[in-house]
Amino acid sequence: MKLALISLAKDDLDGQGPIALLPLFAGTLLDLQIQAAQRFGCEKFIFLCPVTHGALLQKIDAMKQQGLDAEYVRSPSDLVQYASEQDHIVYIADGIIPNEEIVSQLSGAPQELLFTVLHAEEYQEFERIDLNQRWLGIVSLNAARLVAMIDIPDEWEIGSALLRTAVQADCPRAIISDRRMGAGAISHIQSALSATQYTRRKLKEMPAEKDNFLNRFLLRPLIKSSLPRLWSRRAAPQYLQIFALVAGLSGIGLAAFGYAIAALALLFFGSAAQFARTTMRQFDGVAKFRDWTAIALDLVVASGVAILLVQASDAVTLMPNIVIFALLLAHLLLLRSAPGPVRFALTRPDMRLVLLLLLVAAIFGPISYGIYAAALYSGLSLLLDRFPAGKLPDSSSRQSE
Repeated sequence: MKLALISLAKDDLDGQGPIALLPLFAGTLLDLQIQAAQRFGCEKFIFLCPVTHGALLQKIDAMKQQGLDAEYVRSPSDLVQYASEQDHIVYIADGIIPNEEIVSQLSGAPQELLFTVLHAEEYQEFERIDLNQRWLGIVSLNAARLVAMIDIPDEWEIGSALLRTAVQADCPRAIISDRRMGAGAISHIQSALSATQYTRRKLKEMPAEKDNFLNRFLLRPLIKSSLPRLWSRRAAPQYLQIFALVAGLSGIGLAAFGYAIAALALLFFGSAAQFARTTMRQFDGVAKFRDWTAIALDLVVASGVAILLVQASDAVTLMPNIVIFALLLAHLLLLRSAPGPVRFALTRPDMRLVLLLLLVAAIFGPISYGIYAAALYSGLSLLLDRFPAGKLPDSSSRQSE
């Protein structure tokens, strides 16, 4: 069994408490370390904290309520009682956050590995191993090696003790290049200032290549500028969830009474709130799972638009309009589920862009015109997305055949 050993032994540079409890995104740095450990494949979580902190105890209780196995110890000598010789330990030092590449490297079969970096003089915030290398705060070891640490004094840092054990055992070293370090292979947070810098860097790195023009140039910049304020309110994701659902249901109510413009505006704002919530969840340090709120909101939006379309149709146009609306929904589902790289992402329609198009149509005329335009637009986008990117064979090649 893989065990995660996460250190809360060091306080931040401002002396406000353990580095791992620094606020980061919608939670703490510890949340991201736990998420990384889960993706390593760890089944048990041990927190080393010489001084008891209420926030850590609350976190352990919350993890146990979720069915996770979590404990905390005060000293290195207490570790032996939680690990058998058949177990494997992955240690994460104070303030260390690995990137996707490191996580993938440790998520396979258990292996002993010591992560280091060359050019020791350039990385003085990390612990020195020898003249040329420094340790990057992550080590993967067989739990049987903990026996060698029983006699280590309690005042020793667990990281230094594990490092000495790994070096004496000649554990293989994974040397991280300067290029990978510059790309954020290992992030080392030591203070509230470095946590803020890490947050800004991650916001800057948010992927936008799959966004259409509405998301890329309007919604995502607004959300990115609002995220720091949203993260300062722990209940912000729940508020966004409630607003999205209430706006969607209110939109259905207004649609039932024939208020097309107000209904579509509420549906659009509800969808935008859900987009903001989804963006927040990219950084919340929680294992990803199916978002039922997004699915429910999609159904609510489809229902609201269907009501408006039925009201705008007469006996002759009702059935054709329903067929065109069904085609529109099918186009959106196919575009959303398309595998592989996204072609023509900047113009690819989604629910929010379609709602905006329908809102403009409702302002200047019947909503059915917007349905026709959206169905044609999404159909062309789907055709371009599915059309082969390669060039057609020329005439000479066809003649040779």
